[in-house]
Amino acid sequence: MLNSSPFSRELLNHLREALSTPLQGDPIDAVDPALIAAVAPACDWLSRKYYRLSVEGLDSVPSGKALIVGNHNSGVSFYEAMGVGARWYLERGTDDILHTLAHDAVINLPRLNRFLIRTGALRASHDSAQKAFDRGRKVLVFPGGNLEAFRPYKERDRVDFGNRTGFIKLALRSGVPIVPAVFAGGHETFIILNDGQSIARHLKLDKIPILRSSTWPLMLAFPWGLAWGPVPHIPFPAKCTTRFLQPISLDAYSPDDANNPEALREIYAQVVNTMQTNLSELYETRRFPILG
Repeated sequence: MLNSSPFSRELLNHLREALSTPLQGDPIDAVDPALIAAVAPACDWLSRKYYRLSVEGLDSVPSGKALIVGNHNSGVSFYEAMGVGARWYLERGTDDILHTLAHDAVINLPRLNRFLIRTGALRASHDSAQKAFDRGRKVLVFPGGNLEAFRPYKERDRVDFGNRTGFIKLALRSGVPIVPAVFAGGHETFIILNDGQSIARHLKLDKIPILRSSTWPLMLAFPWGLAWGPVPHIPFPAKCTTRFLQPISLDAYSPDDANNPEALREIYAQVVNTMQTNLSELYETRRFPILG
């Protein structure tokens, strides 16, 4: 039975142990259900209070392995996604592990990476995802990466994967369905004035391993005021909503279609158009930025 307060001594003990104990072995085996169970109520409480987070459609996600595909919001400070993860475990239980593919810069954070990996984060790669699928687990990926995470504020209601199809190849080769999920509101936690793609290309920032950034944004964000570069920020308390959509079956395709440009274009259009329709619906219900 859960403690009446989400912030318990048990939570502090779990956090202390997770941050202080070095990781050993394969990260795929480091997931700690007890840590997740202790953290989820507090994370959910904070997300409800700060973001007024609502999560729709969790019951539409099938059992077993699947690739969940989301649009990337909020730049580096994608905290509402943590609230979604907390709601996932509170509703579906810690037996249904959800792994998130994360940027190298996140996975390499000293000490904090111990906590993140123990709660399901994995280094973004097809090998990492395949290991999760081999264990019958689900994987959450944001194909838009920094390109989408730092898209201009005026495009906050747009899905932009930059024509990247790697996630489709992964799903085809692994024989898993794609479950689209749309995140609305998080891109109002700061204001991107310019995504700085031309600067990133000129400086070849996407070639630097620790950065791998296709953007170098100019933004208004707390506490910096005017900031330049993919830096963390303290988010404005924007109203956030996440909607999980019906799974897209790939049964009509074969693993060989991972090398078929026509099949990739077809699936890409289906995924992105479905997500865009739903994201537009969510934004149509928002009356004001931040307030929702």
